[in-house]
Amino acid sequence: MVLLAAAAVGPHKTLNPTLSPPSSGGRRPRLRFPLPLPRGGHLRCSAGYREAAAAAASTSSTTTTPRPTEIPWSRELCNSVRLIGTVGTEVELRQLPSGGSVARGRLAIWKSATETTWVTLAFWDDLAVVASEHVKKGDRIFVSGRLVSDTVDEGPEKRQVYYKVVVQQFNFIESFQQVQLYEPEAGLDTLGGKHGDYVGSTSGSSEGKSRDHVDSSSRSTEQLWQAFFANPFDWWDNRTNKKNPRYPDFKHKHTGEALWVDGRNNPNWVISQLAILDSRMGSLQGNDRKPVAFMYADDFMTPDTDTEAHM
Repeated sequence: MVLLAAAAVGPHKTLNPTLSPPSSGGRRPRLRFPLPLPRGGHLRCSAGYREAAAAAASTSSTTTTPRPTEIPWSRELCNSVRLIGTVGTEVELRQLPSGGSVARGRLAIWKSATETTWVTLAFWDDLAVVASEHVKKGDRIFVSGRLVSDTVDEGPEKRQVYYKVVVQQFNFIESFQQVQLYEPEAGLDTLGGKHGDYVGSTSGSSEGKSRDHVDSSSRSTEQLWQAFFANPFDWWDNRTNKKNPRYPDFKHKHTGEALWVDGRNNPNWVISQLAILDSRMGSLQGNDRKPVAFMYADDFMTPDTDTEAHM
């Protein structure tokens, strides 16, 4: 009892009982014991505890697929992107005092007939010279590179972040120079363009055309209009040259799918979106830039003036 009482009031706590050094008074050494743990308590070692718990949790879960393999870290893979779009500005080349070269341009990613995302492109050194000599406004290109950001101080406590793609490779996309919007001799097929040969079809056989039509004909009217506004250049616009009133206003160039402006199942937003599209076409025709039947994709892409000012 004397030993236990001494341990309870001792100033030191230890996990193992030890002998106290002999005192000068010649008294016997005393044993010191740690204070008892509360009921249900556990001792934990902080080092590696979380890692061990995470490993135990991962082994306990069941997986049905193999774990993806690891690859070495590479700077070129950080924030790597691949884009296809239309060049919206001329590529400008600059020579740097260090002897290097840099060229900048703007790539339009066309999300719909009325919505475009603009991305700044940066070409360096030899690639900058190649881009400045060969890439022109209106070209449709593929680019791959790294997404980086530039921070610009625009005033007290105001900083703006701009993103750009440092291009590491680019290629031209085939057959995009000129797009015809109107179908020649529209209305000769009174069945709405669901049979026969289609101008501009990429399929090399009647079997391929039939298969394309079957696969896509299950889409609803709303889905067809969404596909139309996503890429109007894939559709013939026959509204101004129909020889048969039953003929569709728009017909897909490859599948023959048809749309009517006054269709009973049309979504309520079709008329307003068509008005926006027609206004852009009308402004282009009014400026006498080129016939409205032959237009480039960049004609629909007007850069945002605020964004363009910070190129």
